[in-house]
Amino acid sequence: MKTMPQPRLRRLLAAAVALALAMTLAAASAQGDTRPAALELGFGGALVADAWNPLRLVLRDVGPVEFELAIDRGTLRDGERWSRYRSEIRGGSGLTVFEDEVFVPVWRSLSWTVRSGGLTVASGSVPRVQADRRALDLAVGEPGEVLRAALTGGRTVDLDVDRLPLRSAAFDGVANLIVATGSARPQALIAAAVAGADVVLTPTARANPELGAMLPAGVETRIVGAGRLLTQEAWLANLTNPTRRLDQAALVSALAATERVSAPRPVALLPLLLAASGYALFVLLVLRFGGLPGMMAALVLGLTAAVAAWVPLRPADATIDQVRELVIGADGVGQRWRLHERLTLPAQTIVLDVAGWPLSNIDARQSPGQVAVDLARWRSVLVLERPRATTMALVQDADGSWRNDGQRILDVVAVRGGAAVQDVAAGSVVPVPTRDVALGSVASALLELVPNGAAVASDGVRWMVALPRGTLAEAAP
Repeated sequence: MKTMPQPRLRRLLAAAVALALAMTLAAASAQGDTRPAALELGFGGALVADAWNPLRLVLRDVGPVEFELAIDRGTLRDGERWSRYRSEIRGGSGLTVFEDEVFVPVWRSLSWTVRSGGLTVASGSVPRVQADRRALDLAVGEPGEVLRAALTGGRTVDLDVDRLPLRSAAFDGVANLIVATGSARPQALIAAAVAGADVVLTPTARANPELGAMLPAGVETRIVGAGRLLTQEAWLANLTNPTRRLDQAALVSALAATERVSAPRPVALLPLLLAASGYALFVLLVLRFGGLPGMMAALVLGLTAAVAAWVPLRPADATIDQVRELVIGADGVGQRWRLHERLTLPAQTIVLDVAGWPLSNIDARQSPGQVAVDLARWRSVLVLERPRATTMALVQDADGSWRNDGQRILDVVAVRGGAAVQDVAAGSVVPVPTRDVALGSVASALLELVPNGAAVASDGVRWMVALPRGTLAEAAP
């Protein structure tokens, strides 16, 4: 019986092992493609802590399901502080895609589960070491080595162009968006710029007429919202003298720290003590001269007087609400930040019908359109609503003058490095100031944080930070 030569036998064994490995990898890949649920939090799995991040859940032939994202943002001193985001998703046969934006704080624990019929379909977690506050640089298409080398933030993510979100909140944690393809949707690029990102259009992108129209011939930089649209050449030239990104979080914090909801003033203590002393003296006299019947009559009169006094003294409402808005942008469009504050006098569960995040350090329950918290009596909660793009009334004309392009009178317009005026009528140019104007606490706090040449204004409903046309000035420290 002939034996097979050793070299040939080794080659056959190696081929068999390679074939088995390939079959195993193919089976694993096929298994991965048919997972019942897959979650992508952030861009390409990269999260920005203390910012709004996109959330994308893909279901395959499963549903209805309950999705839960559980975040513990507590500390060793305060203990656990859980925020639980839940959403009911119908699902069904085929693919179901659920998308939203969620605020992700610096976390101690972050996990997610997908349940259907009481069973866990899928789950996962994100390690605490990935809680990074640094902004992301996104690249769609192939930007080339020059642009890649210029992205020095250390957190660059390559993204498919069809995965760019259309809502500005998703780009809250993005510093730069490099567009090296002509197939990007203009709405996504505008949303990124409104959120404060530098959107860089390469020659490949500008070859698309629709994208090229966003930066017409001769225009290299355009301020849009709180960010910019730039050509590749303008962005690279700016690296030698970089412009610091406007700190929108600091502006929102300044607004949140001023003009807070005030609890109703309690009744003065001295009148209460005098009334109680008088009633006690009255009871003693009645008891001395009237006996037990007089005592009973005094108690009835006291209770009646207490009920009668409570009606005018009690607060008109069990809860006190306040909504404040801040729009940050330029050229008539900006990013709207809205703060909801509610103070409750009795202990109760507070439900706000907004997509938001509680800034107060308490446990919270969230859904795509609601925030619920349990408050003790005489406590308040401050909720930051998910930011969105909107129009703004204060715009700057080509000659550098400011104009009220809205429908309401601007109560005050103050320019950093300039003067302030009051009562600017709708549709009119902001006049040259003729007298000194005393600024309130909000305007003063916002002016300290904006670039030179930027304007702060209020129409009585919302505050506005309008950035100057052209190149952004260096932000104030």
